Amino acid sequence: MKIVFFGTPKFAANILSYLFENKVNIVAVVTQPDIKRNGRENISEVKKISSLYLDKTDVFQPEKASNPDFINEIKKYNADLFIIVAYGQILKQALLDVPKEGSINVHASLLPKYRGAAPIQHSILNGEKKTGITIQKLVRKMDAGPIIVQKEIEIKDTMIFTELEDELCLLSKPLLLEVLEMYKKNNVSFADQDESKVTYAHKITKEIREINFENEAKKIYDQIRAFSLKPGVFCRVKIQGNQKELKIFESEIIDKKLKPKEIIIEDNFVIVGCKDASIKLLQVQLEGKKKMSAIDFIRGVHNQVFFL
Repeated sequence: MKIVFFGTPKFAANILSYLFENKVNIVAVVTQPDIKRNGRENISEVKKISSLYLDKTDVFQPEKASNPDFINEIKKYNADLFIIVAYGQILKQALLDVPKEGSINVHASLLPKYRGAAPIQHSILNGEKKTGITIQKLVRKMDAGPIIVQKEIEIKDTMIFTELEDELCLLSKPLLLEVLEMYKKNNVSFADQDESKVTYAHKITKEIREINFENEAKKIYDQIRAFSLKPGVFCRVKIQGNQKELKIFESEIIDKKLKPKEIIIEDNFVIVGCKDASIKLLQVQLEGKKKMSAIDFIRGVHNQVFFL
C-alpha cells in the first residue's frame, strides 16, 4: 500500500517514526509550515522525522492542504490511503477522497466523546477515569467518521498531560498497524458513532487555563494536571502592589480547610485555600522568571504575595 501521512507535532512524529521503522510504505508526508517565533524558526516535529527517511521533495508544507493546486500535486503519488494524525488543518472532502481507500485518522479519545482539537487535555480537565485511541475513517464533519477500531486506557489520578499523551501514543502505534493489515486484506469494517453521546474538546484558550481558587480543590488539581508541563495553568498574584501571572506546574490536594486564596506555609510547603479543601503548590514560575519550587518563590518575594 502506498500511504501519504499528514501530521505536525511530537505525537504524530512518534507514530510516523514507528511506521517507517516497521517498513510501512510512506511515499509522502504533509505537515504544517514552519513558524518563526522570537527570531527563531520552529520546524515541525514531523518534518524532522521525515528528513531521516524521505527525499525533501516528498515532504510538503502547504498553507492550505485543501487548495486545488496542492490536491493536484498530491494526486501524483497515486496513494492507496491517507493517514492523518494531529495535522492541524480541517481537510475538505475533495482531499480526503483522493486515495483509493479514503483517509483515516488517529484520534486521542474514545469517540464520540471529545471530538475536536484537545481531547487529551479535556479528558484530564474533566476528571475522566479512562480515555483511549480511536482510528476512524475521515469525513468532512470533524471527527464524525465511522469507527474502525478503539482501545481504552486508564487515566491514573496523578497522571499529567505529557504522561497521558505518551501512553496514548504507545497505544496507537500497534493499533494503527492492525488497521493497515485490515486494509491490505480487504477486511475493514466500520461502526457509526452514536450522535447522542457526542462531546467536544475545543481549542485551549487562556481563559480555560486560569485558576480560580473559589473552585473546588479537585477541579483546580485536574486543571493543573491537564496543562502540565505545557503550556501550564496560571493564577494572578499581587507582589508589592504589582499584578503578575504565576504559572503552576505541580500540586497536591490536601484535606485542610482554609479560606479561598488564603496562603499558609506548613512543613516547608506553600498551601493555598480553595472552596472545599486546599492545594499544596510544588512547582511554579513567576512571570519573567525561571521555574522553581513554590517555597523558594515565596521566600524570594519575602512572603509579600497575595492571590487574586
